[in-house]
Amino acid sequence: MASDCRRLSDRYEQLAELARTELALVRAGEWEKLAELDANRQALMAQLPERAPQDALPALDRTAELQRQVSAELAKAIAIVKQQLGRIERGRGAVRGYAPSLERRKLVDSAG
Repeated sequence: MASDCRRLSDRYEQLAELARTELALVRAGEWEKLAELDANRQALMAQLPERAPQDALPALDRTAELQRQVSAELAKAIAIVKQQLGRIERGRGAVRGYAPSLERRKLVDSAG
């Protein structure tokens, strides 16, 4: 019984460790690795009971705090990408202004 509780407690610690890893990946901009991490987290969470035991609360608190940091970092990254996309769009408009105007060719002559 004690070993079962310990294994369960270890899973909550693993959850906190995954959140720590996720934060490091987000800060490093390693977006492609996040999907695999999320799959690992989902598999781990599927092994957890519906209601966490009392001794899991410290690990869950750490996990929640790390997830808040992940969310803040992702919000910053999204804002940066939006800025970059806005610059690209404005740049496209400016470049179009330098394009030569195309004279429309008549496909039918005046004789009809």
